[in-house]
Amino acid sequence: MNTSPADLVVAFRSLPRRLDEATTADSPPEAVESATAEVHEAITAAATQLDAAATAEGVAAAIDHRLLTDWTDDEISKLQGHAIAAATAIRTLENESGRG
Repeated sequence: MNTSPADLVVAFRSLPRRLDEATTADSPPEAVESATAEVHEAITAAATQLDAAATAEGVAAAIDHRLLTDWTDDEISKLQGHAIAAATAIRTLENESGRG
């Protein structure tokens, strides 16, 4: 396992804040739209995997309420992939906004 469920809780909870912070007055509108869509897609995919509400908090809560012994490496890896996809979209927005 590359990351823990607790790490993923923090990662998913931080996505809305990080997306907001990456958006500036200089952000190209198409970059904001693209990053927002990619973050939403990642959260939705994670929510579908967990049968949770399709929000960052819903995903985080679903992860947080599951016992550590109930996780498989594959499940964690898939969630980590969703979190990485969202984080990559945010970093791309930061770069296009002159913040990266």
